Amino acid sequence: MINLQHLLLPSVILFLLCGRTAAIRVIGQSATVTVGQDATLFCQLVETNERLTRITWQKRTREILTNKNFFYITPEGKTESVNGLGDRTEFIGDIKEIIGTILLRKVTLLDEGIYTCIFNVFPSGPFETEIHLNIQVPPVVGVTTDVIPVAGESEVILATCTAVKARPAADVSWRLGALSNSVKVQTNVSADPDGTYTVKSFLIGVASKDLNKQKVQCSVDHISLNEELILDYALIIHYPPQVVYIKSVNVLTPEEFQCVVDANPRPTFTWSRENKALSRHVDADSLIIPQTSDSNGLYLCNVSNQYGNGTGTLYMQVSRESTTVCWVLFSFLLLGFIATCLLEWKFNVFERLRTFLSELRNRTRHDPVSTGSSMSHSRSRSQDH
Repeated sequence: MINLQHLLLPSVILFLLCGRTAAIRVIGQSATVTVGQDATLFCQLVETNERLTRITWQKRTREILTNKNFFYITPEGKTESVNGLGDRTEFIGDIKEIIGTILLRKVTLLDEGIYTCIFNVFPSGPFETEIHLNIQVPPVVGVTTDVIPVAGESEVILATCTAVKARPAADVSWRLGALSNSVKVQTNVSADPDGTYTVKSFLIGVASKDLNKQKVQCSVDHISLNEELILDYALIIHYPPQVVYIKSVNVLTPEEFQCVVDANPRPTFTWSRENKALSRHVDADSLIIPQTSDSNGLYLCNVSNQYGNGTGTLYMQVSRESTTVCWVLFSFLLLGFIATCLLEWKFNVFERLRTFLSELRNRTRHDPVSTGSSMSHSRSRSQDH
């Protein structure tokens, strides 16, 4: 007959071991860091008094599809790094508290993955937990125009706002202000081979010269950024010369004339004179025309860029009489200026004399004794004479 005591004793021991083992557990904490920063991977064995024999760290990434050991920690706190991470891994835990936390320095996108922290204790065996390391990459942003739009009637891409090499993908939007009803937005997101994402947001509309230099803003938001990025941009639209005319620069320089035109890009300027050559070649937007009768005639300013051209004209008529009148007017202006200066000088002298007499009267009022003495001395001198 089987002895029941022999059966009960192993069962009790097994029950106690299973109950104690079930209470032992490993707690861990996943981490999310920006590429280039240090990552802290926390793990701790709790609810046990058993002897620690070793802590092992494993990792699994896109490049390494199965768990692979890369770091060991002995009960004495000594460490050993294997399989490539080397000095980038540092033990920052506490052996007495059975904390196996490590520091992974200057993480790269290739470090993203699942890390397993394994505690080997005797006699229960290994206990482990998985820790997820997420790497975020800030976007490289900018607003560009790959092909400068030309004024026309069809819709084209006016500007492109990009947020490239980001993980996760960035949020890109536009602030259009008064242009909200005249343009539209199209956004594309694409995955790059290295695990990052590229976002391109296109501003689309019919190009016109009225849109040239209009200001818009591109907004980029990402989990790795402390605040939203706002990029200012002025639209660039190319168009041919619109209206060309010639005007005098100002009254003080009546011989200088300027060719005015609305065009983008800036056109080239070519001056000419009908039936007569200019005294010198001019390729700027201004021309000096002497105010003499020899300058009489028709002047032309031709402007052109790669999209078109235009011409402005000026007819100059200068007579000897008008030249004489100009000199007379100039003489009157000069005489008037001199007369104004003389009047101002006389006014200043008069003011100074009036101030002096006023001060003299004030002194006489406040010092009558001195005045009486002066008068007595004057009378004595008169009697003597």
